[in-house]
Amino acid sequence: MSDQVPIILVKVARRDVRYQIWDVKCLKDGQRTFLKNLDSKGAITINRDDKGRTEVMVNGSRVMQVKNLLRSREIEYEVLTNDIFSTQYAMGMLPKRVRSPDSKRNRIQLPIGNSRVLDWTDFYPLPTIYNFLDELEKTFPSTCTVSIIGKTVEGLDIKLLKISNSNANNTGVWLDAATHAREWIGTSVVTFIANYIARKFSTLPEYITNKDWYFLPVVNPDGFQYSHLHDRMWRKNRACYGRTVTGVDLNRNFGYCWENTGAESAAIDPYSINYRGPSAFSEPETTAIKDIILYSGTPFKVFLTYHACSEVIAFPWCNTSDPCPDYVNLLEGGTTMAKAMYETNGRMYKVGNFKDIMYHACGTSIDWSYGTAHIPFSYLVELRSKQDRFLLPKGEILDCCKEALNGVIALMEFVDRKKCLNCTIITKALRQ
Repeated sequence: MSDQVPIILVKVARRDVRYQIWDVKCLKDGQRTFLKNLDSKGAITINRDDKGRTEVMVNGSRVMQVKNLLRSREIEYEVLTNDIFSTQYAMGMLPKRVRSPDSKRNRIQLPIGNSRVLDWTDFYPLPTIYNFLDELEKTFPSTCTVSIIGKTVEGLDIKLLKISNSNANNTGVWLDAATHAREWIGTSVVTFIANYIARKFSTLPEYITNKDWYFLPVVNPDGFQYSHLHDRMWRKNRACYGRTVTGVDLNRNFGYCWENTGAESAAIDPYSINYRGPSAFSEPETTAIKDIILYSGTPFKVFLTYHACSEVIAFPWCNTSDPCPDYVNLLEGGTTMAKAMYETNGRMYKVGNFKDIMYHACGTSIDWSYGTAHIPFSYLVELRSKQDRFLLPKGEILDCCKEALNGVIALMEFVDRKKCLNCTIITKALRQ
């Protein structure tokens, strides 16, 4: 019997998509492969996979279809939770007990500012995030500038914040999040770091202030908004290709090895959650990022894209285990970040080549930023939490933000004293 999963078409008509949690028992390799195929189709989301038992999240509108598919493969399962969002715990209203950092490890002391929009104790919708960016620009007009760098397919603004002292010799630092709509914690982290730098700018060391900082807290506004209003687990953007296909995985749409899907065959399947799109940079979101990085005139030295939820710091390459030219420097820089993050809250992040510590992927932003834009310190940071997956309790937001901020500060100090093989400063003219 083939492991190919039949296409499952579901039209979501109601406001809130419900999800169930199942415990699935996979004893055979073929069964495990079949389950992974279901995951790639978006029929399920694999939360945990350990010692023959796999915990999966099942879209409520696909329950009967998934049940029938599992039974056809003689795969046993048990329903653990009928509606994960019906519990206060799943919504983060009951924060988990987490390690309380001691004063020695807790480098960043709250409060760090007086934002009237965000306090990083909750996850916020798109209008609130954009209001926060506008607040920073209004409060700190000499250093903060907000710009609209593009429009989504649904007409939403793609909003960017730049923090700079306008020194002509500055190099650039890029931070983005919510490439995948459901990964809300990344947006919390990027806004937290932006808030800290904006409000503390005059007191920060030169290795922070001698940079042009670019913050894109929501790469995927359409998907992000959809995940808040309709389907909490939505991943892709909201582009439509045909009558039944919705969404492109923006982290498969960048133009570096876009066509070389290799082991990630699902990327060419429009129904896959990893669908790469009809062509490289076919989506307005990825095109906006490309244009700013290549044509802003800023020589970028650091690229950080925040995701969830594997607790890793990964660097190129994503499509091969071959070491990139700056492998040693990237490993050292990533380890520096991970050490600072561990010293904040005792949370251990794994560091390495993306392909080695994650999986094979094509058309990713860090491969493009390193391989095409020549940004030498390019990292994808998978934030918390391996245990809670995309449903991080609200009580952990601040701790996650603080450890990420400490990681960035440590990386900036490291970058300022390092030379690299891929560091050629590419001028605007050369990039054109």
